[in-house]
Amino acid sequence: MLTLTKAVYIFLSLYYVIIPVGYVTKWWFFNEDTPEMTGKANILVTGGAGYVGSHTIVELLNNGYNVVVIDNLVNSYAEVNQKPESLKRVEKITGKSISFSNVDIRDKIALRKLFQTYKFDCVIHFAALKAVGESVQIPLTYYQNNIAGSSTLFEVMGENGVKKVVFSSSATVYGTPQFLPITEEHPTGQGCTNPYGKTKYFVEEILKDVCTSDDEWSVILLRYFNPVGAHESGDIGEDPTGIPNNLMPYLSQVAVGRR
Repeated sequence: MLTLTKAVYIFLSLYYVIIPVGYVTKWWFFNEDTPEMTGKANILVTGGAGYVGSHTIVELLNNGYNVVVIDNLVNSYAEVNQKPESLKRVEKITGKSISFSNVDIRDKIALRKLFQTYKFDCVIHFAALKAVGESVQIPLTYYQNNIAGSSTLFEVMGENGVKKVVFSSSATVYGTPQFLPITEEHPTGQGCTNPYGKTKYFVEEILKDVCTSDDEWSVILLRYFNPVGAHESGDIGEDPTGIPNNLMPYLSQVAVGRR
């Protein structure tokens, strides 16, 4: 079965990169047959301590990429001055060490320092607040974190010549479906029912504008619905600190006696 994290790796290995809304960027040569990239690419993963991020990092490390992770730990557990538990488990699974920094994507100074320290080849951007219900209650917090934070990240990327990004978007950008099944050509931004979905749509639009202004940028948008499941080792899976956003965490918590 093709998992989301394997899909990300496949995307990173493609000759061509196409935004799923029909907007084609400049070709992104990131193929295993390119000697200077193989096993040496430095990838920044934002929000990497989270559920999707941690699984993606496993695939990246197992396929020879160098990974640096940042996360502000709002949705993840970590002891003081320690790596998040999820990343410790990723290290256990892969047998490889992870470079981690507690950085908020809204912190431009910290981001600039990070980009000066590492020479990144691309960024996989997962960092975001992600609870639909919560976004209705505190919309300004979501706009500030998801939109302003992403804009700051893209600005620092551009300053440092890093113009390849995989953005963790969402199927919520489709709003109320105009037809089923939904395809990548389905209109976006029309009928988004919550601030969370709107933030994802706005960031997609920002990236399209960036690509229009500078054809050196290459962008992939991942619009998934509700990814579920756990690593086959059982060491990493979805274990939210707050209210779960779908059914699977509830089932898992019942299975282990936490509910």
